[in-house]
Amino acid sequence: MNLATRRSAARRIGGRDRRGSAVVQAAIVLPFILLFLFGIMEYSRYVMLLQLVNNAAREGCRYAIAHTDPVVIGSTTYTSNDSDVTTKVSNMMGGQALVSQTVSVYESDALGNNVGTWQNAQWGNWITVKVTGNFQSVLQSFLHFGSTIPITAEAVMRAED
Repeated sequence: MNLATRRSAARRIGGRDRRGSAVVQAAIVLPFILLFLFGIMEYSRYVMLLQLVNNAAREGCRYAIAHTDPVVIGSTTYTSNDSDVTTKVSNMMGGQALVSQTVSVYESDALGNNVGTWQNAQWGNWITVKVTGNFQSVLQSFLHFGSTIPITAEAVMRAED
């Protein structure tokens, strides 16, 4: 029996050829592997966006505590508007955004409970910036699933004078 005949016989079990079995096995296993990998990537994207939102809320709060009154530097005036804080938060998001994203800025107690407008905060009072929205998974939108994950980030800091 020559080498080619032995290899051909080794491929056959019970008289059937096994050449297509690797394709069938790959067709069965590959979707599960891809779903697992995409799941890892989506979870990583969620954690990244959560970190971005937390950092953006903190930077927006830093801006708010330093700008309870308008500040003039050179010929530029930095105002104390909610839109300025929202712009700061949006800039810190690095081009990412939550679905239905809202930014709230208010004077609060140390626990973050709303007690008034942030522009009236005196030195030593607390200011809170709260960013809320929903995380939309790319995989779910690709598969036409409508579920989202709510995200809320809150930063509470003392106002400066």
